[in-house]
Amino acid sequence: MKPKILNGIILSIGVLLWFLLLTFHILEQIAAIFPDNAEMMLVGGFRYRLSMVAFLLTFSIYLSRVFSNIEKLQVTTLLWRLFMIGMIGITVIMFITIGNRFTAQMVIYKYLAPVYFGMAFTAMMVFFISAVFIYRRFILYPRTRRKIFGWRVFLIFLAIGLILSLKLEQLDLGVYIFILYIPFAVLTLILSANVRWISYLNFNQKLRALGLFVLIMIVMITYLIAARKLPGILQIDFDEFLYIEFIYFVIAFPIVYTAFSILVLFFNLPTSSIFELKSFEIASFSKINQAIQSNLDFTDILNTLLDASIVAANAKSGWIEMYSEETREQEVKICKKITNAETQEIRSHFNITEKIIQDQKHILIKNIRKHKALRNAQVSFKCILAIPIMSNKETYGVVYVANDLVNSFEDVTIQSLITFAEQAGIALENARLVNNSIELERYQEQLKIAKEVQKELLPHNLPFSEKIEFVAMSETAQEVGGDYFDVVQPKNHLYRVAIGDVSGKGTTAAFYMAETKGIFRALARLDLSVSDFIITANQALSECMQKGFFVTLTYLEINTDKREIQLIRAGHSPSIYFDSKKDEIKELKEGGLGLAIVRNDGFKKFVKPSEKIIYNPGDVLVLYTDGIVEAKNQDNEEYGYGRLKQIVEKNKTASAAEIASGIVNSVKDFTHADLNDDYTVLIIRLR
Repeated sequence: MKPKILNGIILSIGVLLWFLLLTFHILEQIAAIFPDNAEMMLVGGFRYRLSMVAFLLTFSIYLSRVFSNIEKLQVTTLLWRLFMIGMIGITVIMFITIGNRFTAQMVIYKYLAPVYFGMAFTAMMVFFISAVFIYRRFILYPRTRRKIFGWRVFLIFLAIGLILSLKLEQLDLGVYIFILYIPFAVLTLILSANVRWISYLNFNQKLRALGLFVLIMIVMITYLIAARKLPGILQIDFDEFLYIEFIYFVIAFPIVYTAFSILVLFFNLPTSSIFELKSFEIASFSKINQAIQSNLDFTDILNTLLDASIVAANAKSGWIEMYSEETREQEVKICKKITNAETQEIRSHFNITEKIIQDQKHILIKNIRKHKALRNAQVSFKCILAIPIMSNKETYGVVYVANDLVNSFEDVTIQSLITFAEQAGIALENARLVNNSIELERYQEQLKIAKEVQKELLPHNLPFSEKIEFVAMSETAQEVGGDYFDVVQPKNHLYRVAIGDVSGKGTTAAFYMAETKGIFRALARLDLSVSDFIITANQALSECMQKGFFVTLTYLEINTDKREIQLIRAGHSPSIYFDSKKDEIKELKEGGLGLAIVRNDGFKKFVKPSEKIIYNPGDVLVLYTDGIVEAKNQDNEEYGYGRLKQIVEKNKTASAAEIASGIVNSVKDFTHADLNDDYTVLIIRLR
């Protein structure tokens, strides 16, 4: 049943019982007209007392339910509500007094007087019972076992007071004093001493609370005066109410607690305890922040966070859940005073971590036993607070604290834990950034070393003679790259040249480039034809390169005695050749597949015959990688073979070095930027 509907039913029953009590009083007046009819003398009988007990119990339950939903300790708001309830009751009593004067001479006055008294009595009881359950929120702030036990004993006394109201004969007053009233007075003093909530108020809040308590005390005194005088004014017999202990209890307790609160607030006004407390909290936050942020170890940071959270929340246990970087699944990183089985039990019923990471908000489950998803969870605690560990809206995990008391985490506690979690999130972010920076620095250092090593792999000084000139220019798009060129001179008149490009970029391409260099250097010393060289190189690279990688290569052999060039192209960019005798520039396009694409004997059928050229003095051979012709400008237009041939044509009579620099500068002018791919240019001028 919905709480509002149930409250409505309870209130309706209370109103009906009020009319029943009123009926008893009216019948009492009618009985006075017929003194011989003793059966109508109902006021003071067992049925009357039973109705009175039911009426008081019903309104107590109703007001308890109304004020039990108070969540935040908004002191001035609650006191203002209580004061307004009291003022409404006093207003009712004022109207009763005025109405009594106008109707005192009427015939129906004897029947109106019970109505007046019933309204005044109800107004007074509503006020004092409301005060009891509003003060309950003050007493139980913050919740402890001792306070909860004391409050339950107080409710037992109220129940005893209702039960004793059913008696028809009075017990000895001395028995009452020692058995009931003295223990109740001691308990009232103990409960009234629970005013710790005052420490959490600032000066202005204390001042307003003090003023409201004084006004509430005035309202209470006004009710007591009215209770003393109103029966005589209305000519109502008040004796029956003198033996209802419940009424004494619900009046005495609020008066004593109000008096205690006034005294404590008055003597707290000149002090600065709350500011000292806030300063202590700030200092604690600073210490925790320094302790967390001075450490770059994730585990130590999480341990510090969990310890601080458990202590600050006065929690029974706690744990931290985070996503694993490897599996991207939730896992418990740290748990204290709780088993992994219990944390898994919670997760199996309700994945709180996933919900928090999705919403990026904390979750407070006040009572697990009443939670729709967790009511059947077999755990030893009753209340859970879960707070995200965040930094820059990135959630690293969730810190949990649990307690075996229902609704045991107050707003102040929650805010403190949120601050701890935020600090931990910043610390984790800093640790991550520092670790990434260290890793990046280490990686850059390794790349720097790799770049130096790769420079050593490429030839620094190319062969030079009166019959031939070699000039190369090479640059990598990243720290290291996959372009390769080399020249080997096994004999004085014989030169073997290779230029290649490993698929991909970066360290992997650089590694395979080193493999290519080793194979070229080994095979170039052997007496192999250019075709056999390509076949043997393909076999060697197929055995050492990972699948998916390959090498494009142009390999040539130059014999200066015969003035002969034998060239073979394995998937590489076409070479540009300037024939000085014919004064023409042509592309050497014949070729086959790149190396390590076909990794078996079937590769032989893709090997084209080598191209033989008889050169003349002044001829130029331009070798290059695809980073030259595939360079793009801002309009996404490639440099292309046409522009390359034009620049060679323009510089055909220049030195090899001038041709190489002319090509590179032309490409950079075309792109208006540095090239975004590895590039190599190897110029061979024949003499």
